[in-house]
Amino acid sequence: MKLAPKIIILLLVVTFGVMSIYSFFQVKKAEKSFNADAESNHVLLLSNSLGFLSKSLWELDKDIAARGMKPLFEAETVINIQIFDAEGHFFSGYQYKIGADNKKELIEAEDKGNEKDFKPNDLQKVKRNYDSVPSKMVSQMQNLVDGSHRLIGSLWWKETDLSEPKFLGYVVLNFSTEYIQKRLFEQKISFILFTIALSCTILLLTYAFLKKQIINPIQLLMQASLDIANGKFTKIKNKFRYNIGNEEDEIDKLTTNFNFMVDKIEHSLLMIKGLSEAAQAIVKCMNIEESVKIYEKYLRELIKLNKVEVWLNIENEAMNNPKGIIRISDKLQKENLTPILQKVLSSKDLIIESSQLFISGDYINNSILLFPLLNTKNILVGVVEIFFPKNITGLSQESLGILSTLSTSLITAVENEWHVIREKNRANLERDIELASAVQDSIISKNYPNSKNFDCSIFFKTASQCGGDWFGIYEIDENRILVLFGDVTGHGTPAALITAVTRGSADMLFQFIKMGNNRINNDFPSQVLKFINECIVDTGRQTYLMTMVAALIDFKENKIYASSAGHTPPAIVDTNKEKSDVKYIYPAMGSRLGFTKGSEYETKEFDFLPGQKIVFYTDGIVEGESPQAKEYGLKNFKKSMESHGQLDPIEFIKNVTNDAFKYFDGIPQKDDIALLAIRFLKSSDTKVIAEVA
Repeated sequence: MKLAPKIIILLLVVTFGVMSIYSFFQVKKAEKSFNADAESNHVLLLSNSLGFLSKSLWELDKDIAARGMKPLFEAETVINIQIFDAEGHFFSGYQYKIGADNKKELIEAEDKGNEKDFKPNDLQKVKRNYDSVPSKMVSQMQNLVDGSHRLIGSLWWKETDLSEPKFLGYVVLNFSTEYIQKRLFEQKISFILFTIALSCTILLLTYAFLKKQIINPIQLLMQASLDIANGKFTKIKNKFRYNIGNEEDEIDKLTTNFNFMVDKIEHSLLMIKGLSEAAQAIVKCMNIEESVKIYEKYLRELIKLNKVEVWLNIENEAMNNPKGIIRISDKLQKENLTPILQKVLSSKDLIIESSQLFISGDYINNSILLFPLLNTKNILVGVVEIFFPKNITGLSQESLGILSTLSTSLITAVENEWHVIREKNRANLERDIELASAVQDSIISKNYPNSKNFDCSIFFKTASQCGGDWFGIYEIDENRILVLFGDVTGHGTPAALITAVTRGSADMLFQFIKMGNNRINNDFPSQVLKFINECIVDTGRQTYLMTMVAALIDFKENKIYASSAGHTPPAIVDTNKEKSDVKYIYPAMGSRLGFTKGSEYETKEFDFLPGQKIVFYTDGIVEGESPQAKEYGLKNFKKSMESHGQLDPIEFIKNVTNDAFKYFDGIPQKDDIALLAIRFLKSSDTKVIAEVA
């Protein structure tokens, strides 16, 4: 049910309930008031006749009694009047009788017809003492079972003021309150109509207010959120709301926060897009000078710096102890003997210095930030010298993230160029292939997160000197890791270059994540594939494609969130049973990376238990052939994993690959083979540390 009908029903129930309770108590109050008025009126009526009726009883004269009783019937509410002596015996009375023509006639009551209604003891209980005020000699009103009421007056006779009063008997007055019931019914009807009218009025006014102040803004927020999901960043501008005292209420604050979120998301996406474009532009440059110019250009635009200078190792190679460095802008060389350079080379940390201690020596009115360029093996490639206004004490976390991300791409471009420079000095294809192999080795990281939650082992063997398989494990936080496992179509030098672009894109994205500008949710694997796809499309030009599976592993929730770009399905090895059980998990399948821009991917959720393993692999192992030209296949691969499932990751990988190569029986592999086994540790497990095979 929508919000508006819920509000209407709630308002109707609450308003009608409150008004019904109010009306109930008002009717009860009116009934009590009417009864009190009726009692006081009839007490007054009866008390005014007590003296005359006492005389009739004193003189035992029924004519006097009749003259005293008949005027009381002028009040149409009186039903009958009866007089009893002191012993409780009936003396006289009058009552109404319905005649043949349905008219009421006043007749004298029969002597003994009503005597049975009273017992002497009953009358004596309501006997009142003599009082000069007649109303005080009348009893309290009694409610009879037929709905009528009764008043009993005590009859006293006092001949003179000095004589003692003598008690003579009782007078009983019965009267009806039908007119009160009619008035109460009319009162109820008026209260019901008033309740309905007031409830409808309150309902309409309240709903109109809520519609303008709450429902409409929420509907705008819902539409804006759908627009964001479709890539349209819409802000909320509610012109119809009003506030008392110009103070923001919760809806205003929610709208303000929503608009702020839209700005941040739009800014983050534009920043990611800009960084992606910059990374691709830097990596695709033909030489180091061009890469450095683009790097400096984007840094000045995104961070608003005064100047950027890039210094690289003079040996055109990543080294921890280079002989010196060279400034790319003018080829100025510096030896590593200067204090500040020695400080950079020794600490490998970001350093902020005053204008007296910097490398260039020609920008004395600026603050200096020295950022070491370290490759994936934590080896120094060079130093970036950044100049910014002296009144700024340092760069923000966002600026540092941008610097780190672009520097990762620059390092990739520089190392690629250095490899190319070395390649030009080699005369044959074999050395060219060896260089490409070195490039790939630089992008296959052997350093994995040291976590209490898992251990792992990896096997990687190329079909030639260069391969197209790539994998990486990134630690998102203490309890989550991101596993990327991919395979470029084909192998050799072009495939290795695509893996380099993939590694650079993944590292750049991970650096941006570490800035804290991107919130990691369960759909993150599909977003990673979408981002890397955009990078590969331009680089591979739809000629070289890549399959990949991205898995976000949450050790706290024991969940795997996976997305696939046409890759082979990972396998879960359950070792918690006496016999290992293997089942493949099938993430939602999307198009291969690099096929087309704007490809969409979907994330699926899977459960795991501590003690189990997850195995990632490329199709090189399942498509390998025996001497009889029969493929190894998923069935044999699964059987091998079941046989060795109880082993730790190192022995598991070793035995599984041995089974495969025994099947191949010396037949050269057609494609690269890569396997990654990750064991989800129990508290009782012994962690093993594995290297790339």
